[in-house]
Amino acid sequence: MLSLRLVGPLRAGSSFLARRSITTYVASPGRASIRLRLLAAASGAGLYTALHLKRVHCEALLEDPWLLTPHVNPILEKRSIIINFVYLPWYLICRSWILLRRITRCLALAIRFVPLAITYPLAYRVHSLHELWWAWVLYTIQSSGPTFIKLGQWASTRRDIFSKEFCDRMSILHTKTRRQRYFRDCDKVLDEVFGEGFVKNHKDDVFVRIEPYSIGSGCIAQVYKGTVNVDALERAIGKKFPQFNGYVEREVAIKVAENGVEEQINLDLSILRNATSLVLKLMPSLSYLEPLSALAQFEMVLRRQVDLRNEARALQRFSENFDHKKTGVKFPTVIGYTKNIIVETFEHGMYINRLVAEDNDPQLATRQSPKVRRRIALLGARALLKMIFVDNFVHGDLHPGNILIRFNEDDQGLPGVHNAPPKETIFEQLLEQIRNWLGWRTTPRVRFTDSPELADEPTLVMLDTGIVVSETEKNLRNLKALFRAILQKQGYKAGELLLSHAENSRNCRDPHEFCLQVDRLVEKAMKERSLRSLNISALLSEMFSLVAAHRVYLDSSFTSVVLSVMVLEGFGRSLDPDLDLFQCARPYLLNMV
Repeated sequence: MLSLRLVGPLRAGSSFLARRSITTYVASPGRASIRLRLLAAASGAGLYTALHLKRVHCEALLEDPWLLTPHVNPILEKRSIIINFVYLPWYLICRSWILLRRITRCLALAIRFVPLAITYPLAYRVHSLHELWWAWVLYTIQSSGPTFIKLGQWASTRRDIFSKEFCDRMSILHTKTRRQRYFRDCDKVLDEVFGEGFVKNHKDDVFVRIEPYSIGSGCIAQVYKGTVNVDALERAIGKKFPQFNGYVEREVAIKVAENGVEEQINLDLSILRNATSLVLKLMPSLSYLEPLSALAQFEMVLRRQVDLRNEARALQRFSENFDHKKTGVKFPTVIGYTKNIIVETFEHGMYINRLVAEDNDPQLATRQSPKVRRRIALLGARALLKMIFVDNFVHGDLHPGNILIRFNEDDQGLPGVHNAPPKETIFEQLLEQIRNWLGWRTTPRVRFTDSPELADEPTLVMLDTGIVVSETEKNLRNLKALFRAILQKQGYKAGELLLSHAENSRNCRDPHEFCLQVDRLVEKAMKERSLRSLNISALLSEMFSLVAAHRVYLDSSFTSVVLSVMVLEGFGRSLDPDLDLFQCARPYLLNMV
């Protein structure tokens, strides 16, 4: 009843307000005009904003971040002529400064590289100058900054484009490092990665010591070493690490990106793009190499390495994929990270290439256990095959400098590593200590034995996951089909699948002849049975030469996987001549559709 009683007064009030509004509107034409103008202005501003608002594209961010696809800027900027006119003075100043930097950088690079180009014909003809010229090339690349060092490293992996000699020479850049750096910004780095106020409130409790100089140096980042109190660390950051159970202290590695490295890389990449476009205009016959496409792939890989968050997330995923107690493969544990910093566990061990080099020591060779050597080869083979065919998450930078080996971790995961036979005299221990003080480098020895007291159980430690490869579903199916075709001696089909991996198969001069030559290679290879007699590296190197000769430029993710297989074959064949890689791969291939 109350609602019905209110209907009448409400209607009356509404009609009264409507009449009053109309009367006011008619009686005040000036106010109406002002209101109309304000309404028109608001509508125009809204329309202008809608047209020129930055539009965010989230599709690229939702894709698999590990696919080797060209980088797409997620924000599309669009500015009007008016806004550009307002910012014109500042724009001109910035562009002038960038142009000046480009000119200066171009002159510096020309001074370094032009003499190399001029002297190349002489070095090519005079054999005695050949090695000296290549040493000059490597020194020039190393002194030209991170972009060119990474360019050389990337070029060493593209054996489908460059010659074998060139790739072998550039691969030296994987192991060359620069001088040590002093850890000047230690407090700033710790506050950035663990939160503001960490240094003031927790540093003295958490960090037992931090070494003042870097222990490792690369073109993008420096690595420093410290020791943390585990309990204090977990209390300070509010996170429990199950991997640290049983530890009182734990050594950590602090990886810090170089200051200004991203700006330097952007400058060098812009110069490389312009130089490549200029060369194509002057020599159009080189267009079949697709240098701009190759440069875009290199830029994509380089930008991922500069952002250390990618490496940290990859380490976390690898740790989830590999239980080191079951697989014998271990990755560093990430403690904290930002775009420019990673704090992770410091992993002890010996580089795998040192282990292979020790094979030439006859005194050590007499003590090596074939069972342990075979175990190491199997660990590497199974780890790589699992990455490729099970996880679809492959370490894309598997060179010997990124693989460590150590022995005998007990059930609690505590280190029980022995890197050399026990010292027999105090004099030998004192001599080794003096060598360490003086910085003399000695080759470590590894003892292999079947003794129950020193039951050697190897563990592979893989580092530097800045480059990780994931395949699309289509490419993964083709990759499995390619390996199956080789395993089943279907060489012609393998050639067709290689063409399907090509970025532009139309550049191939004679697809039929290419497939026939691949068929001959596979037929020749499958006559052998073991890794030593098969020599997979030589086979794949010959296949890359064939690919380059027929202008079949493969997808970069495919070449990364193949090169990882070549690295595996290199140390696997040295450790166990009877290891059959194709036999190891058979369960992964024949049981998958």
